Amino acid sequence: MSNTHTVSLAEDCGSFLADGATALEYRHRAIDPYLSFCEKVTLDFSGVRTANSSFMNALVSGLLENHGEVVLKKLVFKGCKPALAVLVESAIELGIRKSGGRITA
Repeated sequence: MSNTHTVSLAEDCGSFLADGATALEYRHRAIDPYLSFCEKVTLDFSGVRTANSSFMNALVSGLLENHGEVVLKKLVFKGCKPALAVLVESAIELGIRKSGGRITA
């Protein structure tokens, strides 16, 4: 049986993701603790209408800054509309730059 943790951003944070402080608190509470013992952590964006870079950078870029690029092997991005996918990709690129290529998990 696969050891997967899924978070629903629309259910937990709403359909408009705009507050970086909310994203940071959410990441610390609902995502970070699961990265050490889950094979996959799914970020489900189904139902999210829009987001801004402040939220996405705090959520996604912060994961890479704290855990290194290897965290991408554990993360699954589900239900991303095209506009959200662009923000996720930008946050990943920013996180990779900021992490300096660290490989610790």
